[in-house]
Amino acid sequence: MTTPLIYNTVFPSLRDTDTLAEATRRMLENHVSDLPVVDGAGRLLGMFKLERLLAVLLPKAATLGDGVPDLAFMSDTIEQLRERMREIEGAAVHQFVVEPEHVLHADTSPFEAVLLLYKGANAIPVFAPDSRTLVGMVSARDVLAALQPAGAK
Repeated sequence: MTTPLIYNTVFPSLRDTDTLAEATRRMLENHVSDLPVVDGAGRLLGMFKLERLLAVLLPKAATLGDGVPDLAFMSDTIEQLRERMREIEGAAVHQFVVEPEHVLHADTSPFEAVLLLYKGANAIPVFAPDSRTLVGMVSARDVLAALQPAGAK
């Protein structure tokens, strides 16, 4: 009998040459806010996080230091945000990649994954032992799925 994996081995990812338009399409399609970015050999280059995209859409003053407490004084519309998105949607995701805050290895204890998720991690890359080859991703949904009785959906 094999032990069920706590991480997902079939997951969406991006190539470093993919555009922001492609990244946002995949995020919406897969209901995720973080996507791993890999090179041609499947090695993790970093994570594309929705928060990085949102930061680019905001005025600089809102993202510097402690930022502005609120932007209620601005009269910008959703159309202006859409226009800003259209201006940047052709940019390559590699410009927005960040190092993952946490990583796991395929042989890491499931308790470690649960602890990281409990502490606020969203999507955690899982590496093959002794490499940066991405073999999976783990999220709270993956943990919930792994905890279900065998055969349950």
